[in-house]
Amino acid sequence: MPISVLNHMQQALSQAALPRPPRLPACQSCAQKKTKCDNSRPKCSLCARNGTECVISSGDAKVSRALIDELEQREKSLVLKLRDLESDPVDTVQMLSPEETQTVRSMAGSSPVARGGAGLGFVAHLFADANWRKSHANLLRTLADVPGAAEASIVPCSLPSAVEARQLFDKYLSWSHIQNPFLLRREVWALYHRLFTITTGTRDALDSDLFRAFMICAIASVLPYRNGLHHQHPEGYYHAALQHLGPELLTRGVDSVQDLLLVCRFGIYHPIGTSIWDVVRLCGRLCIELGLHTDAGDHIDLLEQQRRRRVFWQFYLIDRYSSTTLDRPFLIDDRDIETKFPIEATDEEIEAASPGLRDLDSFCHTQNPAAPSEMTVFFVSVRLRQISSHIQTEFSRLKREHGESSPRHLMAGHVHVVLNKLLQELENWRKNTPMIQDPSCLYETQEWYDLLHARERLSVVRRAIDLVPKVNGSPSKQILALFLKSALQTIERYCILCQMRDLMTHTRSYFHMLFTAGLSVMYCISVPKSTDREDLRASYEGLTRCEETLVSMARQLPDAHNYVAVFEALRCDISRKLRPNMDMTTVGSAADGSLTIGDLTNPLPSLARAGTAVEPGSMSANLGSVAFWPSQSQGFNQASNGRVQLADAMGQVTGGTQPDGTSYQDGSSTVDLMNWALLNYDSLWNMESALGEYVYGDPTTAGIWEGFEF
Repeated sequence: MPISVLNHMQQALSQAALPRPPRLPACQSCAQKKTKCDNSRPKCSLCARNGTECVISSGDAKVSRALIDELEQREKSLVLKLRDLESDPVDTVQMLSPEETQTVRSMAGSSPVARGGAGLGFVAHLFADANWRKSHANLLRTLADVPGAAEASIVPCSLPSAVEARQLFDKYLSWSHIQNPFLLRREVWALYHRLFTITTGTRDALDSDLFRAFMICAIASVLPYRNGLHHQHPEGYYHAALQHLGPELLTRGVDSVQDLLLVCRFGIYHPIGTSIWDVVRLCGRLCIELGLHTDAGDHIDLLEQQRRRRVFWQFYLIDRYSSTTLDRPFLIDDRDIETKFPIEATDEEIEAASPGLRDLDSFCHTQNPAAPSEMTVFFVSVRLRQISSHIQTEFSRLKREHGESSPRHLMAGHVHVVLNKLLQELENWRKNTPMIQDPSCLYETQEWYDLLHARERLSVVRRAIDLVPKVNGSPSKQILALFLKSALQTIERYCILCQMRDLMTHTRSYFHMLFTAGLSVMYCISVPKSTDREDLRASYEGLTRCEETLVSMARQLPDAHNYVAVFEALRCDISRKLRPNMDMTTVGSAADGSLTIGDLTNPLPSLARAGTAVEPGSMSANLGSVAFWPSQSQGFNQASNGRVQLADAMGQVTGGTQPDGTSYQDGSSTVDLMNWALLNYDSLWNMESALGEYVYGDPTTAGIWEGFEF
């Protein structure tokens, strides 16, 4: 393509990126004639047609629109020149070919990564090397094909025996329910009684009861199945639940919201056939229609008030996490929420107090808040999500009010003020988390609170990195040091948690967190011209632990091994680039305490077989042949003709039709697979490759849940 054409295209793109000219007041001529005055320059249409001067009156002063137009054009020219002078010489777009440049810019409007403040803009720096992309073309092609990958299907199963069902129901209440108490305990046990203690329970059961029972079993079996303590794959229960989706799914009030929340919870661990984003959005619409975001009033039973509050705040928790992760608008603004938190009391205590109390708030004042209750962990989680909401709101406001207009030095100040304020909020949250003696599950441990705190800190700093002004592509040393510390701390906290094998299990959410933390470390050691030895040592150790853990996670998340392969390739490339600055020969601490650096380009030697040389890329490339845990391999070998997809079940309600746009399309993938797969945040976050959907999804594409009518 001729250089002149490219220059013209770049100029057009720059012009398009400039803000629209402001709306001007009506000119004097149009005001006198009381006709509508347009925003044209250098004259409005009426003055241009009549050949008269177009003048705007402001008190005693009169200003010609022609003068305004001239000044605006000069300002636009100066802004463009300033952008050229301040352009980053190592910017990703400038290092791509003209075709790749056009691809990146064409995606900028749709990808959250390309938008400043989304928190993953730094990723572009890691993939700026065109030679790296060419040498890993096959790997990137595999990664780009992940959304369409197939997975062995799990056959729908029957309900377990009464004994097994009781164990699973107990497990649900002692594990998932601790953090997500949107079902009343009495609801859970009443369901068990209807289905398993009555002779004709399962034969005469309603579809709604069977759906909920299968969903509880699906969620409760996740941890026992992965630990080899339960024989049935959780997806077998989920696919069985889909067989009982009926047209009444969205017509049962609060019960309908609870059922959808069960689907969201299961989607944290396994594919659900659509995005959690779509399902939680549907939950929110139901919550608003039912008025769960408002005070219910005195006419509702106290226990029902408590249930409504628990359901709404559970929706809030998932909505805030998915929205902040995807950098999408919240379904409901915090200012529109009137309902209060549930009270810290058991169902029995609330029921006993109902005759003498008008509302929950008066009951709350009579209780002793010293001892932990059923709501304690739930409150910890919701309060953190309120801070997450504040984080996204603050950075969105910062970008909107100061992103384009503020000078570089002022923008840096604005970012640091917001950053410090939000980090202090997180510190206060961590100081106020409860100290629970003898924790019974992961959600009651201090290690879990430490991980949540570290993950949220990293999220805040990532967003600040996106917005803070950079010199030669690098932010200031202070914020870069904070970024590195936050990323390494996140990796460390999760690795500590992984040692609690009986209490925790990997999720796609955790994988995304760790993957992003590892990329953050790579960014921090590659973008500055020089790196402190201690930081380099800590980064190497952190990336080593991160890669080991990602490999381990891929055994539980088989659709994640392609991302591990990309991570390994990036780590090797970053290490290779740093080698010229390393004058040591081994990794570790010498006798004098000085840092020594070895061959960082080799994969982790501890994961290689004894006496076998490990080639770069071989560790993650062999992940596909790594045997799953014995308890997992059973379900993956079952026949595919028994699979029940959510789309099929939804046909019962929607008449077998789906709205347009249920699948993700991107025409730029043939130009540069790296840009499509990694710079597009939806793909980075995608861990549901089995069904070609996304964990949280893109709200601009209609999901199959949109087929429901209210």
